[in-house]
Amino acid sequence: MHLRKIPYSLVATDTAAIAANTDSSNPSSRSQRFSTAHHHLSEITPIVPCNPHFTHETPPWTPYGYTLWHPLIASSQNLSEYHEILLPSFLYEDLLRCHSAWVSTSRIHTSLLNDVVETLQCTKSGKKLAGLLDGKRQWFIRLDQMSPKDSPMGGKLPSSTCEDVITKICSSMRAYGCLTREFEDARKDGREMEIKLVLNPWDEGMDAGKEFRVFVAPPAAKTGREAIAAEFEVSAISQYRWPMGFEAPWGFDLERTVELVDVGAKKVLEDIVSYAEKELSEEIMGLLLRYGFSYDVALQQDGSVQLVEINPFGALSGCGACLFNWVLDGKVLYGLEEPEFTVTVEEEG
Repeated sequence: MHLRKIPYSLVATDTAAIAANTDSSNPSSRSQRFSTAHHHLSEITPIVPCNPHFTHETPPWTPYGYTLWHPLIASSQNLSEYHEILLPSFLYEDLLRCHSAWVSTSRIHTSLLNDVVETLQCTKSGKKLAGLLDGKRQWFIRLDQMSPKDSPMGGKLPSSTCEDVITKICSSMRAYGCLTREFEDARKDGREMEIKLVLNPWDEGMDAGKEFRVFVAPPAAKTGREAIAAEFEVSAISQYRWPMGFEAPWGFDLERTVELVDVGAKKVLEDIVSYAEKELSEEIMGLLLRYGFSYDVALQQDGSVQLVEINPFGALSGCGACLFNWVLDGKVLYGLEEPEFTVTVEEEG
């Protein structure tokens, strides 16, 4: 895999441009070079043409839900326990009221928060959750699609109480997007919405600086024929914390880091495909083949690589391309050119 070192000055300039951009009408214009998402079809088609077995589409969330892959992730991370709590669907309106209060006043009144927690704890799932959130044990929490890590109320910190969990969810725009998307999907499908809450034991060692995003294109984009799972290949890898200069972790040098992550990411890909074939439906595998996927991995001190989560793929998706641009680097990301591993480094002397 070819290593491409991107001067940090270019990344810093791009980060500044994102911060200065106020054009919310065109999401793809938020970045001039890196970590783009939500491109238009007209942008990517000239770079990566459609063919009889591949076309650019906005992928559904169906094959990327965290709970689908939770057993594989737990195994990869050697988790001793993990939990999934299905919150009652009627809690949706209560959560939205708390979110509205947060947006309006930057706070959630104690009485409102207590009402939601009391309502939750009167349910079977709420009682189970209360047993886990005992104020002592520390948990990483997330919804099926995203975590509330953008919450200014400790979104990147562990959770220990029900009040803490509700506060983070209701003060997170990421969580709000997950909830409203699930509500709309359930309405369209004529089913009851599902609010899935995930709890994993808190890991102090998790560090975005040691994480990488791995891209796996739909095989038909390259082959032009009907795809099979054996054709999945890693097309590109980027450092995950793209706006910051890369520092090789655990005392490895850059070249060794690239080698370990490259080898480890390909082993994780084998695990993903094997798990999907054995544990998931043909429909899910069909969606992965049609739309592709990306996944985040974390390098460990012993040189191994652990799976963090599965994400969507593609220029029309909401998946951030990190140190790539879905259009400018389209041929690489879609597997039409040599695979690349990108990091950003300070310019030498």
